[in-house]
Amino acid sequence: MSFPLPLPGPLRRELPPGTGVLLGLSGGVDSAVALAVLQELGCRVECVTFRNFCYAEQQDAAGERSCCSLDAIEQARRLAADAGAPHWVGPLVEPFRRRVIDPFVAEYAQGRTPNPCLACNETVRFPELVRLAARQGCAFAATGHYARVDREGSAPRLRRGLDPAKDQSYFLHRLDPALLGSLVFPLGWHTKDDVRAAARALGLPVAARRDSQEICFVPDDDRTFLFAGARSEAVAAATTPGAIVDRGGRVLGAHRGLAHYTVGQRKGLGVSSPAPLYVLALEMKTNRLVVGPREGLLTRRLVADRFVAQAPGFPDRWPDGADGAWAALRPLAQVRHRHAGTPIAAWRRDGDHLEVRLAEPVAGAAPGQGLALYDGDAVLGGARLREAGGDGTEEI
Repeated sequence: MSFPLPLPGPLRRELPPGTGVLLGLSGGVDSAVALAVLQELGCRVECVTFRNFCYAEQQDAAGERSCCSLDAIEQARRLAADAGAPHWVGPLVEPFRRRVIDPFVAEYAQGRTPNPCLACNETVRFPELVRLAARQGCAFAATGHYARVDREGSAPRLRRGLDPAKDQSYFLHRLDPALLGSLVFPLGWHTKDDVRAAARALGLPVAARRDSQEICFVPDDDRTFLFAGARSEAVAAATTPGAIVDRGGRVLGAHRGLAHYTVGQRKGLGVSSPAPLYVLALEMKTNRLVVGPREGLLTRRLVADRFVAQAPGFPDRWPDGADGAWAALRPLAQVRHRHAGTPIAAWRRDGDHLEVRLAEPVAGAAPGQGLALYDGDAVLGGARLREAGGDGTEEI
């Protein structure tokens, strides 16, 4: 039987037969097919599954959809064994707690909505994969993410996966660019439907397995148990019930603690209204949840920190001060995974701080989420949203 997925030229050039690759094997369909692709290319593949929070402490809640449950780890063992690839489990409970879970709780206590996948990829998963790959004598580390690394220019560049419905480059926009030369994403040229079809054709036991949930350590989107274990005054304040008010300060109801809400949220407010209401702001000082119509979420100004440039020569100001290829740029700002992107009118960078003025308004840019900048399918850089507000007329 011929292999059920085409193997693109860039992947063949990057991975000639005999290339050592360490694959992050989650036990799901994507990494299972990535393993098959790497072996079809003739790579020498080793596999690792990271033991994170879900496996260590929340197994009963994690269930099948968690990427790091006992079930997923055991499934990864079986997949590696069936493929004849070495496999081990990487214990990362403590660094995962310190670099992902603790900051996650702290961000919610400050009224922000963090994206723990960004933090995990930036500070735990990919640095550890690349470190372990080097230790094992592997030229590359790989995962089943739908993204690509372009090696045609002077430096490797992160690009979108070709499937617009599944592209996961947003979750990678804060990676250290120095890691890109050691990373490969075998599925970046394929659609999710084709990958599932390939899994069925290959007879993989995970062909019908559901995708893992977005936050692996928060089952059913219930963060209560995380806050219950925290002892800081900020967490106590953020989990204290208070008033739900409109933009004029009129009390509409009661909330159960600001840590349970996020800007842009519509469901679960417990407030009746003839028109839909959305969370517009979390006022930490007054412990008030401000709600209103969707128009109140629209903004043309984004302020972010922790900026990481993915494109060499990223200018501090654009379009003013930009020249060459940068002057002809038509960049987009993406404020969440499923956001299609909004055209950028201008930006200004000062160290790791970034301020962006948008050409069109965007709704629901929640503080704490990731802000990714693109030029076509190329990732220019990314940061953490700190605030969103303004009509875009402010000078930056």
